[in-house]
Amino acid sequence: MKKEIADKARQLFGKNKKTVIITVIGFVGIFLIMFSELGGKEKNESKNESLNTNMSTNEYCEYLESRIESIVSSIDGAGRTKVMITVSETTEYIYAENDKENRKNSDSANDLSNQSDYVIINADDNDTGLLLKTIEPKIRGVAIVCDGGNNELVQQQIYSAVSAVLNISTSKISISKLSASEVNNEK
Repeated sequence: MKKEIADKARQLFGKNKKTVIITVIGFVGIFLIMFSELGGKEKNESKNESLNTNMSTNEYCEYLESRIESIVSSIDGAGRTKVMITVSETTEYIYAENDKENRKNSDSANDLSNQSDYVIINADDNDTGLLLKTIEPKIRGVAIVCDGGNNELVQQQIYSAVSAVLNISTSKISISKLSASEVNNEK
């Protein structure tokens, strides 16, 4: 049986080495495509886990605070860092709607009525509204306390970094030096 298979393989590929090479390349290509799709799905899932669209406002603030704390503490001279972020609104979700305008058979403008219904989709066997846009809370202010908070160069670098990352003006950012009692409490 093995000899028959080997003979058939020689008949198919033995005469033309180009056919063998093209076939092997084809199988390798198919394998790589299948492997890359599996890896891509895992990557997208991990991104979605890091910033869930259904975060509460407090969870959103905590998420931003940890990210800003990580960035600021990486600035040379900043040292240990604590961050607090305040927001002025909550997260707002905008869902797709179907608007219908009903007009009665008369010339009066009062006979016009509007009706809107949310667009419902079935995702994972659950009916849910079609989410068009998520509007994150507006940042009201950022307080940063760090070891290097009294150094003007460090302050300028922190102002620039936080302002750029959060897209807020520097007037909404406060930077102070970490107190000596706070340093002793951590030891």
